[in-house]
Amino acid sequence: MENYKLLEKKYIDEVASECLVYEHIKTGARVLTLKNDDNNKAFAIGFRTPPKFGNGAAHIVEHCVLSGSRKYRTKEPFMDLIKSSMQTFLNAMTFPDKTIYPVSSRNEKDFQNLMDVYLDAVFYPRIYEEEKIFMQEGWHYEIDKNTGELIYNGVVYNEMKGVYSQAENIVGDEFIFNLHEGSSYGVDSGGNPKLIPTLSYEEFLDFHKRYYHPSNSYIYLYGNMDMEEKLQYIHEEYLNNFRKEEIDSEIILNEPLEKQKYVEITYSASKEELADNKDFLLYGWCLGLALNKKDFFMRNFLSELLIDAEGAPLKRALLDANLGQDVYAETSSSKTLDLGVVLKNTDGKKINEFKKIVEDTLKDIVEKGVDKKLLQATLSRFEFNYREGGGTQKAIIYYIRALNSWLYDRSPLESLEFNDIIEEIKTSADKGFVEEYIKEKILNNNYSVILSCIQELDKNLKEENELKEKLREFKESLSPEKIDKIKENAENLFKYQLEDDSEEDKKTIPMLELSDISHGISEYNCTEDKISDALYLRSDQATNNIVYTTISHNIDFLNDDEIKNLPILLALIASLDTKKYSYQELDNEIYIASGGISFGCSTYKEEEKEEFKPRLNIKFKVLEENFHQAIDLIIEIIKNTKFDDKKRIKEILLSSKSQIESGLLMSGSQVVMGLVKSYYSPMGSYNNKVSGLDAYKYLSELLSDFDSEFSKLKDKLIKLYKKIFNYKDLIISSVGKDEDLDNNKKALEKYINNLNRQGFKKAKYTFIKKNKNQGIYLSSNVNFISKGYNLKDLGEKYTGDKVVLANILSSSYLHTEIRAKGGAYGDGAVFSRNGDFLTYSYRDPNVENTIKVYNEIPNYIRNLDLSQDDLKNYIIGSMNSFDPLLSLSVIDELNLSKYLTKVFDEKVIENKEEALNTNMEKLKSYADIIEKALNENYIGAIGNEEKLRENSKYFKEIIPLNKNN
Repeated sequence: MENYKLLEKKYIDEVASECLVYEHIKTGARVLTLKNDDNNKAFAIGFRTPPKFGNGAAHIVEHCVLSGSRKYRTKEPFMDLIKSSMQTFLNAMTFPDKTIYPVSSRNEKDFQNLMDVYLDAVFYPRIYEEEKIFMQEGWHYEIDKNTGELIYNGVVYNEMKGVYSQAENIVGDEFIFNLHEGSSYGVDSGGNPKLIPTLSYEEFLDFHKRYYHPSNSYIYLYGNMDMEEKLQYIHEEYLNNFRKEEIDSEIILNEPLEKQKYVEITYSASKEELADNKDFLLYGWCLGLALNKKDFFMRNFLSELLIDAEGAPLKRALLDANLGQDVYAETSSSKTLDLGVVLKNTDGKKINEFKKIVEDTLKDIVEKGVDKKLLQATLSRFEFNYREGGGTQKAIIYYIRALNSWLYDRSPLESLEFNDIIEEIKTSADKGFVEEYIKEKILNNNYSVILSCIQELDKNLKEENELKEKLREFKESLSPEKIDKIKENAENLFKYQLEDDSEEDKKTIPMLELSDISHGISEYNCTEDKISDALYLRSDQATNNIVYTTISHNIDFLNDDEIKNLPILLALIASLDTKKYSYQELDNEIYIASGGISFGCSTYKEEEKEEFKPRLNIKFKVLEENFHQAIDLIIEIIKNTKFDDKKRIKEILLSSKSQIESGLLMSGSQVVMGLVKSYYSPMGSYNNKVSGLDAYKYLSELLSDFDSEFSKLKDKLIKLYKKIFNYKDLIISSVGKDEDLDNNKKALEKYINNLNRQGFKKAKYTFIKKNKNQGIYLSSNVNFISKGYNLKDLGEKYTGDKVVLANILSSSYLHTEIRAKGGAYGDGAVFSRNGDFLTYSYRDPNVENTIKVYNEIPNYIRNLDLSQDDLKNYIIGSMNSFDPLLSLSVIDELNLSKYLTKVFDEKVIENKEEALNTNMEKLKSYADIIEKALNENYIGAIGNEEKLRENSKYFKEIIPLNKNN
């Protein structure tokens, strides 16, 4: 290719691709192509974007460049593509030192469209001609209509308020900021909410001008396509318009700390959350720079080996000393290789004891050596994960992985190969390599931080009140003309957000036609077989010698008390001693033999039936040659687990509680939708008891009086344990090569022969329908709000065109009202096969406005006036719902779900046809049934106490998430 200089060419087994590295001759743009037979094609472009301040410039630019460009003139091409493309991935991400824009699609025409829209967006955004884009996505002033107060609003501003509500985020960020004070990594590239309003429009534009140039770009293509044709297109349409420039995107590094640094910070807790031993302690090091793949691998390897694995020595030492309730690793995603051990739910004053235990444990490892089984298990775990590829989104993950060396001026291919590193570490492990590495990089390393993070009563509320006072004083200092100008700007933004794109602008967005859509769906060749009395579902797939299996047990015989204790048992199983192994030995054996074994509960429901089917699923993945070994381990777990180690059981349950709390603000919309479903749906209620807020509440209550409750709990767990692994109605679903699935029958028969043969009568699940309408508060600056009901209970069946309606509501109405105008980070509406219609908001600064928006959905639907082109685009954007991109690792679960719900391919294809034949008359007819559903008034919210109390009229009770024990 005359416009590109080939730098490297190599076939890499680990990514099953012919990999070529180029430099664009005219601009110096860096290019990587991964040619293979994957029909899921991917494109990405990224830029090195080290921040200078914590005002969120990188993050806000990332949001804004996708809001219209030179060729694509609508206000939000990104959302136009979300609602009208067959994309399998469409997003943008800000990292500490880079910003990336990846897309993927299985449709060739769609892929070309996506690539072109993204290229035009990054190089020719409309941000220079429309300041309102910056105001909407970044920040702006508003006058609150109810209070008259001056406030800040903006999507990134509210997103980062949500990020800064989570203690774990604060601890992780402050670790990095203090380790690298004065460097590019010493400030938040996402933006500190206190600093975001200091970013001016001019500084924002300057950030884009500085970094968004081909000479500072990293371009990536992946999949089955004509790479030369794509690269020629990129050259002709984009790169050829620029000349090579010297872009100053140097990552500024600080001088390594010569003396260990001590840091004290606080995080917010409400009066209900405030308690002893709820602090965080962190001991962290900079191990060096990502200058070679061995160091990069070793940082990640040591985080697992020393901290995260069940038998990891730092985790064990800290928990055995009763110093805290949970231990986890904190790592960086940057040029600096940072590693920290975090102790959660501890006493922040015990920092010296914490430090001593960490250092003594490391000394012991260096002197006596790493446990060989733990070392083998950790290496096996990494090797397995790499062999699997990157899962469903492997095309995007490979790009991010390549940037781990590429961004720092080394070959991207270096980061895609790993077999040599694993083999090198295996070979050198017996020669003390790992111990010497720990000694040099951690134990004798003063480039480190010791951090304590303690609770501060109502810190968020205090800061919010301080901000209100600051803005009140600022407003008082303004002339009436300036206040009017703020109102005028906000009103102009509001009008801008309400304006429909012109037909002329809409036509600039490249669209597919219905004729581009296939009428079938992906097939996975599931066949039914038998092993003894069990149903054996099998799918013949090329899986790189891995077999994925789900063993599914019927548990419809559990009574209400047993259901309540089921999540407790699931948290413990495979993490306790058995007759043959200690729990550390068991964890090692699991990862030496497999890629992991997990126990979970799922519920299934046939569309035409009222009753649901609860199942206990054992999921494992294993190299074929280790299948029998994995089955022996599962038999040991289900037959010989011991429940007498009170200390260990409490440790596991405290850690589980901690992890649920950590994840709550990350998955708040899913949690609150589950809460609303639990009010009206028996299956929703069941799910809430085994994996939702009811499960969390029961776990919290149990731990509040654990010592006195342990004896009764132990008896209940043993009784439950002996019941649930039952032979009756057993289903096994496996994915792998056919001959391997045949060979595994003997091992699976051995498993079946070890099951409980006792018959149990189906139990009646107790459910009382009630709209509790709870507002659940915790120390958060943002909210998650849901409202909905079951349409089937109102006589409405599921049809495929409702997926199209969900797309219209989510990507247009709710996006405009809740995200663009309201400032929330996310929103949506869903229609499930079980009849659920649910709305949600994510990291939402509002409560009342959002609920009002939900209530207006019926009127919005009644007034829908879509052109045929608009309707067609919404239809096309809904197609992946019927045929999502899946990794081989979930096909066993998919086949199991199809069998239990009786939603086979024929039914999905029928629903897809219903979606393809969507018409306006039918869509508008759904307004009445949705109005009935919303009038049932089932609401749930999780979030900020002050906001919830201000809007108490919408809730029957406002309660804390949990009173700490």
